[in-house]
Amino acid sequence: MRRNEQQSTLYQIFCESEGNQHIASEYAIGKINGLVDKFRVKRILEVGLGIGSISGIILVLNRSEPNFDYTGTEANDFCLKALPENLKEDYNRLKIYPNLNVIPSDKKFDLIIIDGKDQNLNAIKELIFENGIIVIEGDRMPQQDSLLELFPDSKYVHCISREKNKSFSPFLSNQWQGGLKIIFINPTFSQKFWWMRERIYTKWKYWFIR
Repeated sequence: MRRNEQQSTLYQIFCESEGNQHIASEYAIGKINGLVDKFRVKRILEVGLGIGSISGIILVLNRSEPNFDYTGTEANDFCLKALPENLKEDYNRLKIYPNLNVIPSDKKFDLIIIDGKDQNLNAIKELIFENGIIVIEGDRMPQQDSLLELFPDSKYVHCISREKNKSFSPFLSNQWQGGLKIIFINPTFSQKFWWMRERIYTKWKYWFIR
């Protein structure tokens, strides 16, 4: 099965899971996995694992990658019970902490996904590598403002989809799939090139869906 077909199949399973009303869009998950592939991401931190739609799909799509490390925060009892059921054999590859403050200080991540609230976002500065990437799933303007202030030299782009929600999605099928925001905190040359190309593409997509 091709990777995009596998992703869609996995996403449909999460769309049919209890607690699906807050899962990420299929577009957002595909974009995250694209970043993982493009920039050879090996260490991921997700703030707010929820029922595991992002972590579950990314872990399956990267099963063949050696030393792939996925860590997340979650404190909600419903989500903590749903994660092992939804992730199945991949649950054992997931490290879970209740919040950012208790993650060991010697752990560093290539990619940090903001998919929930945490009062300790400043802790991210010590948890991300020098050329790390931050992804904000959905709108989350307060988190966006805090992170851009925390990393003043970063490059930021809001990626949007040209696809509408699938019929099996818990979201309205006549609405566009939710996007995501990407922050390169201290961009390399290749990251700047990707960022500039995405900004141009995003402007074109805004024109398309207007």
